[in-house]
Amino acid sequence: MKNRILLLLATLILTLGVFNTPSVMAQVDNDEPLPELNFGVLTTEASDNLSVLWTPFLEDMGKMTGMKVNAFFSADYSGLIEAMRFERIEASWFSNKSGLEAVRRSNGEVFAKATYPDGAPGYYSVLLVPADSPYKTLDDILVCDQTINFGMGDPNSTSGSLMPMAYVFAPRGIVPNECFKNVTNATHEANGYAVANKLVDVATNNTTNLKRLGRTQPEILARMRVLWQSPLIQTDPIIWRRDLSPEVKQKLLYFFMTYGRRADSPEELQRQRKILAELDFGMFLPASDAHLDPIIRLEIVRDMATTRNDYSLSDEERAAKLAELQTRLNEVGAGEGEVVEAVGIVANNNRSSRSKAKALPWKRVGFTLSIGLIAFGLFFWSSATRGAGPVKPVRERLFDSAVWSIFLALLIWAYVAAEIYKTPDLVNNADKMGEYAAGFLKLDWKEGWLYLQQMSVTIQIALWGTFLSILFAIPFGLLSSRNVAPAPVVFFVRRLMDAFRSINELVVGTMFVVTVGLGPFAGVMALAVHTTGVLAKLFSEAVEAMDPGPVEGVRATGGRPIHEVIWGVIPQVAPLWTSYALYRFETNTRSATILGLIGAGGIGQLLFEQIRSFQYGKTAAILLIIIIAVTMVDMLSQILRKRLM
Repeated sequence: MKNRILLLLATLILTLGVFNTPSVMAQVDNDEPLPELNFGVLTTEASDNLSVLWTPFLEDMGKMTGMKVNAFFSADYSGLIEAMRFERIEASWFSNKSGLEAVRRSNGEVFAKATYPDGAPGYYSVLLVPADSPYKTLDDILVCDQTINFGMGDPNSTSGSLMPMAYVFAPRGIVPNECFKNVTNATHEANGYAVANKLVDVATNNTTNLKRLGRTQPEILARMRVLWQSPLIQTDPIIWRRDLSPEVKQKLLYFFMTYGRRADSPEELQRQRKILAELDFGMFLPASDAHLDPIIRLEIVRDMATTRNDYSLSDEERAAKLAELQTRLNEVGAGEGEVVEAVGIVANNNRSSRSKAKALPWKRVGFTLSIGLIAFGLFFWSSATRGAGPVKPVRERLFDSAVWSIFLALLIWAYVAAEIYKTPDLVNNADKMGEYAAGFLKLDWKEGWLYLQQMSVTIQIALWGTFLSILFAIPFGLLSSRNVAPAPVVFFVRRLMDAFRSINELVVGTMFVVTVGLGPFAGVMALAVHTTGVLAKLFSEAVEAMDPGPVEGVRATGGRPIHEVIWGVIPQVAPLWTSYALYRFETNTRSATILGLIGAGGIGQLLFEQIRSFQYGKTAAILLIIIIAVTMVDMLSQILRKRLM
């Protein structure tokens, strides 16, 4: 019976493993491999939607260029920039600000720019508030009394970050993190949903996303209102690596300049234009790096505003820095209407508008210290020996009392920061929690096949990440054991393993993304590094707790140190090591679900995009798939533990 269960579970896991992440490639009529082109797409909204919309476009790109086009979708602007920098993608669609960073950091070059189907010359950055919000003007939200929850875009987003900073915050000397209660970063789509559902009071967005929302979900658009609109932002650039071969550049340029303009038949031309319209694109136009000059000017204007309001500088330092920025502005080319407007705001600014530093809450400090001192006295008094019994030394009583009183004081100090005073809201607002949970009851399986594909990738990432970590954790675990390795080696290896464990998988994954590119392998390596640190510690503790008798027996027979490990150590700790490894496989299956956030593959990016976009039906479907997959892995590991231990 156990064998049948084991076979069934293994079959189910392997069935998930047969799903492959879809890639976009050109059709071929022969068996010769095609040259590959890795194309990046900036996901400013849910990537499952964008994947469907972009797939026909990228398929046509592959056919018309004669290359295999691999698509890389990423909501992380910096991840896409770094992917181009380290030659993991050759071309990409960027926003203006992120495109400028790609030109600066990643050897990028602008060769085309998008237009809109309606012929609009660009789009606008906006600040959104709920339709019934009490905030009517920009000044209403800039009182900086730390009562407003603000939704900011990605730091590399033009409309989500640069424009609000250049026109709203920097000219007034306002630092958003100091002005507002909370500042969160999210995609345009997630920010829009957050405003509509009143999870934030104000959020950045752009008119392109609002148009798309008006077509797809007009009821959501009706629940928000534009509080502020920026000057015009020009359309987005298409960027390739400057060192691409001339042949590839010629093919790409030909595709972008002819797509939607010329085709073999009127039907084909209509089909291409329909694909572009779904992406909110009109025709593409040729462009160069000069396309990004207005963004450079805005950056300089933002820096000028920040410098004018930086009162840590002396008047001479401020004047010198402003003169340098003005020189840079003149070199790029001033005279843009938006630059003049922004500089005007800066010039009229005064020192009274700068953000004020938070004052230390002396009452709270005094109260916490008072409680700590009272607790110290009570702990010291209660620890005194009364009646018969051993007398506890005064030094130990003082130390114990100090430890417990400090612990109590820390709890009291953290009471406000952790907002423990909101505990009654769990009961008072239970109906809201129920209303929220009700949204998960309507499962949306429209993209179920995609979710299964990404879940299979997640399991495979966890499997390989765990396997590699075991290979490395065995030698590192032995070298971390005091009863096996010399003290200096133990100290060094343990500190190294501490470093492996201390760094979160997302951070490690980001480092590997720039090395191996976007995709599951970066996730595998992130899990492998972190799990190696965890398993090495657990393995070493098992070795240190073993019975030394068998090791001494091997030594007595004349065995070498390696023989002591193989015949004296491994047989004793193998069952415990197996249990630890299987448990970490379960844990890594859960951890791998979030690695998609950094472009490291798997179901994580889809999950968090649906949550932030309030697509609870889709979120519930993804969660159900994750729960089933993790449960299957758990059952399989339990059976394996029983068979192996």
